[in-house]
Amino acid sequence: MVIEPHDILKIDAKHLISHSPIPDWAIQALNMAPYVVVRRVHAPKGQIAVGIRGKARNERFGAFIADDAFIYQVKPEDLTESSLWENKSSPVFLSLKIAGEILAKHKLVWGPGGSAGFELATGNVTVTAESDLDLILRAPKPIPIHTAAEIMNAMKSCPARVDIQAETPAGSFSLLEYANDSAAMLVKTKFGPILCEKPWKSEMNKSIELLEKPFLVN
Repeated sequence: MVIEPHDILKIDAKHLISHSPIPDWAIQALNMAPYVVVRRVHAPKGQIAVGIRGKARNERFGAFIADDAFIYQVKPEDLTESSLWENKSSPVFLSLKIAGEILAKHKLVWGPGGSAGFELATGNVTVTAESDLDLILRAPKPIPIHTAAEIMNAMKSCPARVDIQAETPAGSFSLLEYANDSAAMLVKTKFGPILCEKPWKSEMNKSIELLEKPFLVN
């Protein structure tokens, strides 16, 4: 299975690779739930860029792990079975049910990310009453702007704020920004963010090539 940003990996913490001391809160977090989230960052050959989540929003720590050192992998789209959250009553999980029904109408591949995805994948409670619902939408091919606008308008019925990141082969962008037909959108790539008018077009690939060059110098 391909490793992609937002995937959750169960690991043995002794296999983590860090170029700086791992904070105490991160060690405690791994002791409670030995899972990391794949980051959208360039990683050395044979390694995966991962992040450790703490309890607080500002508790995030980046590290790496060998690409054959994780125990198993959970993708956001593996977490769309409603039985996973049917007994959870927070606004985020109520919103997840509504969002699932909306996206099902458009036959799109999606899954929860952020705190909701982490809680469903690990069993470790991370969602609070103030949490937003982060959704990952697989978008290998262009999505019509009117479809994006229809989706984002329907999401207003959710009790929690919903943020949808559309994932293309080259990077991700805000579906809301795309739905608003912005002249230029911020696209996140593993080599850094770029501004792009058409995130599926070759012009974005050219921009990525320019960002990639420093990483190819050995």
